Amino acid sequence: MGLFLKKVTQLNRSMYLYYPEFERHNPYIVRLLTVLRPDASEASVQKLLDDGLKKLAEEKRFVLAFPNPLECGWNAELSNEGPDDLAAIDGLLDEVTKEDDLPIKCSWSKIPELSEMLRQWHLMAITRYLAGVEGAADMAYAYAACRPENVAVVCGFGGSISDKALAMANDVPVTAVLTCADEKVVNYFASVCRCTEKEEDERKVIYKNKTNPWAYVVAGKKMPEHYGHVLDKVEQETFSQVRRINTGKAGDLTGYTDLTGDEFTWFLYDGRLGDMEHTWLVHVPESVKAVAEKGEKVPMVVFYHGGSDNPSEGAEMSRFHELGRKEKFITVYPWGSNTANWNINYEGTPSADSCADEKFGVLLIDYMLANYPVDPERVYLSGFSNGAAMAQVIAMLYPEKIAALIHIDSNWPGNRWQPMELDIHEISAMRRALEQKKDWMRMPVWYTYGTREASCPVYKGCTQQYQYDFWKEFNNITIEETPVPGTPDVYESGIRGTVVETVRPSEVYPEQYYVINRFFTNDPSPENFYNYVLMHDKGHEVAPMDPVLAWNFAKQFKRNPDGTVGRV
Repeated sequence: MGLFLKKVTQLNRSMYLYYPEFERHNPYIVRLLTVLRPDASEASVQKLLDDGLKKLAEEKRFVLAFPNPLECGWNAELSNEGPDDLAAIDGLLDEVTKEDDLPIKCSWSKIPELSEMLRQWHLMAITRYLAGVEGAADMAYAYAACRPENVAVVCGFGGSISDKALAMANDVPVTAVLTCADEKVVNYFASVCRCTEKEEDERKVIYKNKTNPWAYVVAGKKMPEHYGHVLDKVEQETFSQVRRINTGKAGDLTGYTDLTGDEFTWFLYDGRLGDMEHTWLVHVPESVKAVAEKGEKVPMVVFYHGGSDNPSEGAEMSRFHELGRKEKFITVYPWGSNTANWNINYEGTPSADSCADEKFGVLLIDYMLANYPVDPERVYLSGFSNGAAMAQVIAMLYPEKIAALIHIDSNWPGNRWQPMELDIHEISAMRRALEQKKDWMRMPVWYTYGTREASCPVYKGCTQQYQYDFWKEFNNITIEETPVPGTPDVYESGIRGTVVETVRPSEVYPEQYYVINRFFTNDPSPENFYNYVLMHDKGHEVAPMDPVLAWNFAKQFKRNPDGTVGRV
């Protein structure tokens, strides 16, 4: 679409947006680069585009945003007498996904309608980068310090940071690439990134975090002639390496995964499953290929992306394929039939019938079993958010195909924001599952949720209650009454597990911890077939250790040919 001016009526502010020339709803990750400059002219934007930003947007899949300052310039001092530019940038960033400033149409559960998902650019919060050029670097530093949850990397040319910005700062790590910034700026970002090591040459100084390789500061010593060329280099060395994840109160810094190479195969709008065209991404590690050559079969994990997401974003969030390299399993990342979300409630959609995603899930598993060295007894399902619901649907309706369910951050069924009175026997997939299941059928479940999620602490009538009530009934586990809203719950899980454990599994993020609530079947030989796992301070996100803990549980199980659960 190119460059255009967007006026945001409710803010009485404006910005220039550059949308690259490819489909806004595609199976790949699109990132956002916001560039602050000292004036509101189109010429200043065009100069940056000509200097290399247009090339960056088209080749590296970036949406570019250029917020405009008011006539008085940016209020980098954060003076009470000046405009609230922190709030203005917040509001503008909320509007970068579409040309107009009309409100997003949402369903009763406050989820954007399918038509709204399809007409917007999907710019994940983990992929937002900020730059300040010429006299606007001060504002970029102030925003990154005070709103770190919205910035993975800040890049600035010259400038300082005001004392008020430092006083208001959240002191949360933000990776910084700074060229000729003053000492106060460098010291602040090196401090919040907890840098304890320093390397220096004639061109730059690099401050490193000894534990987290993605939290660092680069302080360049020479101002460039062309900002666009430098930003392109920064993209290669930093933007493409660092992302912010919604763990910790304002997020944590981590790296990207590489989705290129011979281990990956894309099936784009492919009709080979026989029902309709679908898209999915398959990862077969070299370690699996070596095993397959010996005639052995390996496990498979299918990971369903979240609402509005796509296979690349699902792979980026979960990193199951990286785990697959170590543990020797195949990973599959499918894309919803309508290329936006999973039709878990069997509602009619413009592009597919109401059962399309259920059919897709089953056909895809069967295709992988027929064409890859997948062990039919070791097929595992996972997913995030709306995709976690889809993983549950397939697991509950086709348990004979699935060895274990290890989903993350589901808010289905119900409304994540407020209690609803539901009957799990009236939820379409749950009703069918309970009606058709054999009394002896069981499903090992490891479910991960975050304590900063909307339905936590768990309360009666929230989405979490209906999930664990279903899986307890499915697995012959006693269903207890969930406490009403407001009931103190030190474990934040609604119902305390029969066994409760606390673990700190991450060396990179030692402050992160999980509380595992283990529940056991009422069978003659009780089994730990349901686990409600809460990660402290995690928002709506897949944390690095979520898949690791889940896989360590799941890999001990297999689905025997007679449908019973066995041990590997």
